[in-house]
Amino acid sequence: MSRLSRFVAGGVAVLCAVLGVSVEAVPSAGSATADTLDGVGYARASAAAPYRETWVSPRNLVVSVWSRSMQTQIPALVQTPANRNQGAPVMYLLSGSSGGEDNDDWTHATDANAFYANKNVWTVTPIGGAASYYADWRRVDPAANFRFGVKTPRPLRWETFLTSELPAAFETAHGGRTGPGRSRGIAGISMAGNAVLRIAENHPGFYRAVGAYSGCADTASPTGQLLLRNVVFVPALADASNMYGPPGDPQWAAKDPIINAYKLARRTPALWISAGTGLPGAHDNLSDRRIAGNVGELAEQVTAGGFAEAAARSCTVTMANRLAALRIPAVVRFPPVGTHSWGYWEDQMHQSWPMFARALGA
Repeated sequence: MSRLSRFVAGGVAVLCAVLGVSVEAVPSAGSATADTLDGVGYARASAAAPYRETWVSPRNLVVSVWSRSMQTQIPALVQTPANRNQGAPVMYLLSGSSGGEDNDDWTHATDANAFYANKNVWTVTPIGGAASYYADWRRVDPAANFRFGVKTPRPLRWETFLTSELPAAFETAHGGRTGPGRSRGIAGISMAGNAVLRIAENHPGFYRAVGAYSGCADTASPTGQLLLRNVVFVPALADASNMYGPPGDPQWAAKDPIINAYKLARRTPALWISAGTGLPGAHDNLSDRRIAGNVGELAEQVTAGGFAEAAARSCTVTMANRLAALRIPAVVRFPPVGTHSWGYWEDQMHQSWPMFARALGA
């Protein structure tokens, strides 16, 4: 798949399993093709030089951060604040199950750069982490240990990277302030919609704003676990048992954002969760710039993307009900249409921004 998240294949597989339907597997994007930064000669970080920057325009740069926990460099696409304030709030934008490696990150698949161009906030989009759920894995899985152009012999430590290594390096370089004193938010789509909720629960107060668009926060139930295992397996045959353990392991519940939603009450961020129905809408037509007249792309977005969004909707309803039961405030949006695709996530980015701007002080 070129633009649909690999979440689609997992979503269809889960729905078919639940409904008892037998169908051909949805074609996957295969292993990461490392398209996103092809032709960009960015400076790569190393243990000796743990933070590097490469400017590609007056407002945009590629940063590379050395991850001590994974012993590899991770690149990120960055845009400066409109007011050029080095200490401005930071908005971290996570991509879906491709990790943004296939030109399907926020910068390339949405109007994020144009949208944020007049906002007084940094945007940081890590590239890598395909099918990782941006989690800290228990064990090494060779099929999962791929990032943008690099591999690591270590278990994946994406949550550690996102909450410790990346902010410490980037925020110190720009503004000299990191930790709880820095204003920051995080938003993610699909696979990352699960991750941003889990990470916010595990790190109370670290983010002032959290956006989960079309994610599935359910990982402990049989259906939720089946979905996660499919998403992890599809790109390169990774085994999610290396992430949270075998089925029935207590870690699946310990990492489930729905079960652990009560943790958000400790220091509740500005919270926005959303999912469409899977029915075609405004972005499901040949004139949409992401479809660009491609009939096959449109058919895939409407069918596979429709199934996947319906699965995400079910999970998001469960999360919304849990938050309501706990009396944890959140803005919940359930549009009457929308497939599992970037046009609708771009819409949610626009709609959630006023709330996030207030929370961030941007």
